[in-house]
Amino acid sequence: MGTIRNAVKWFFKTTITVIIVFAVLLFFMLAFVAKLSFDNIKPKSVSMDSYIQLSFPYGLTESPSDLIDMSGFRITDINKKTLTLGDVLQKLSAASKDLRIKGILIDIDKWNLTYEHTNEIISSLKQLEDKHIIAYGSSLSNVSYLAALSADEIIIDPSNSSTIILHGLSASVPYFKKLGDKLGIDVEVIHIGQFKGAGENFTRDNMTDEYRSSIEKVINSRIDNFSETVSVYRKQDKTGLTERILNGEMVFITPRQALDMKLIDKLMSYEEIVAENLIGDKQIISISDYEINGVEKDNEDRIAVIYAEGNIVDSGPGSSFSENTIYPESFGRILKKIRKDDNIKAVVLRINSPGGSALASEKILRQIISLKKDIPVIVSMGSTAASGGYYIACHGTKIFADQYTITGSIGVVSMIPNFKNMLDKLGINYQKVSKGKYSDIFDFSKERSSDDTELMRMSMLRIYDEFKSRVSEGRNISLEDLELIAQGQIWTGEQAKANGLVDEIGGLEDAIEEAARISALENYGIVSFPENKTFSEKIFDIDTDDASLYSMFKNTGLLEKELQILRTALIFEGKPSLIMPVIME
Repeated sequence: MGTIRNAVKWFFKTTITVIIVFAVLLFFMLAFVAKLSFDNIKPKSVSMDSYIQLSFPYGLTESPSDLIDMSGFRITDINKKTLTLGDVLQKLSAASKDLRIKGILIDIDKWNLTYEHTNEIISSLKQLEDKHIIAYGSSLSNVSYLAALSADEIIIDPSNSSTIILHGLSASVPYFKKLGDKLGIDVEVIHIGQFKGAGENFTRDNMTDEYRSSIEKVINSRIDNFSETVSVYRKQDKTGLTERILNGEMVFITPRQALDMKLIDKLMSYEEIVAENLIGDKQIISISDYEINGVEKDNEDRIAVIYAEGNIVDSGPGSSFSENTIYPESFGRILKKIRKDDNIKAVVLRINSPGGSALASEKILRQIISLKKDIPVIVSMGSTAASGGYYIACHGTKIFADQYTITGSIGVVSMIPNFKNMLDKLGINYQKVSKGKYSDIFDFSKERSSDDTELMRMSMLRIYDEFKSRVSEGRNISLEDLELIAQGQIWTGEQAKANGLVDEIGGLEDAIEEAARISALENYGIVSFPENKTFSEKIFDIDTDDASLYSMFKNTGLLEKELQILRTALIFEGKPSLIMPVIME
């Protein structure tokens, strides 16, 4: 019987392996053919009076990931580099001086961006004062409406089927305690910081008052920022506007009602926009196809922009579940390249991270402090720079955050899954032989003792003290004052500026300009790390020091964001971490 079972297992294992190998070889072959087909295609030339279309149906990344995202992939993308937020901002800056560009078209129906990214693009569009900017579409949400506000004209399709929904904000966090009980999975969560809510959704059925207050604080700030922006651009009374939003008076309103409220400017279909010469027969070119003129000189002074995006982990991406990771060795290799380039006069560290490993965060911060002795390191915070993400930011020469940025979360958490009950239900009985107290402290198949918990808590308190001392040194805040804004509390960018955790409200471009000012640079180029690669380069230039072939492909599934914390706990094997709670909008 055992021989038959082994033979069946061998057959299925061999079959699956053959299928995987065949699929990979087929993919490589198709990619190679596509590369040969598109190598000689030249970028589309830009004619006079052209319009650049801003359309982001698949969102924007902060950094050019080595991973391959097949969503929305077209064969014509084979030799295109990943479009990042930095690319968009640079292209808009170039367009402001490009005489061939007459205007910008904002496709609000395909605006799948965060509040923070949208706000940065709005700021960049302000440079295009002499360009004609049109926002058009058949639907409006809070975020897409923010983008539309920067336009000279907001035009909505007149059909009553057009969807206009401007509302308040909500955050939902799933709680898994009952599911864990049914499956026999327990998660012990140890918090250092009264407001450190990471992982509580695995130990409770409902939200703690402290965690709720943190989320409410962020929501209130974001609603206030949204109302302020709308009131300024559309000349509306902010108080009355906020009341209408919170009362639900702008949910499922018709285009005619939006026009009467002076939220938009015109009711026209896209065909009418073209027919009435708002665009006419002008060329429309996608922002991804718009090529910036000019080539940088080899000896030009440069500012390096390092994109630090994803969980902060101890080892490379091959051992991680997340799309992007930040780890000390990879970060160190980037800094080594920067140190070898005498033309790099300053660094902008762009952070979009909820944190992760406490040890990895400390190692990265040490590298930043060392680099800062030679050249300025300006920090630009993306959508999130919290917990470990704030840890690596706190010694920046100057720290910029967007008003919608989530930051802070100065605290420590440890999550230790316990699978003993599940194993008992499955009839699996682990037999152990151990010698020495605490030899099985990270064993996920045992019931933990109070001694285990207390020992870990004492270690976490030391990590929390080190975290606070790093922030105190970097931000010149006394430990007593810092404790009032620490304890795991999360803050928006504006709140963080008010309490001294950041210096200025601004985006990536503002941080780059500050780096140039501090370094006394007038003419400079931008070099980005990690380097952006085309699809074919990712296939044919695989770095063996990075992810394996299988880990190159983006894989998202059910409850992807909600289960991020549990996966993180497994990555860190129960060790103390600096991670921010998952907030879903």
